[in-house]
Amino acid sequence: MTDRVVANGDLLSTEIDGETVMMNMDSGQYYALNDVGSRIWQELANPVEVDGLCRRLEAEYDAEAGVIRDCVLRFLTEMLDKRLIRIEP
Repeated sequence: MTDRVVANGDLLSTEIDGETVMMNMDSGQYYALNDVGSRIWQELANPVEVDGLCRRLEAEYDAEAGVIRDCVLRFLTEMLDKRLIRIEP
């Protein structure tokens, strides 16, 4: 929870109707994020501590803190596996 994560700078991304569409320049693959994923993506523009990210989302969304944390961690793990984000030292 104390790791700092940030979006991969090699991605092209744009927002369309509240959703984010990205292209990984290395692989040529496209990705689309829904409104919640797009909100998280906005936070990843600059390095952010995972715990701080979760606390901000807890303040914005009407869900239990544990549910938000689980969803955020799952989302970040998927993003990391696809090399769309990186962990800052």
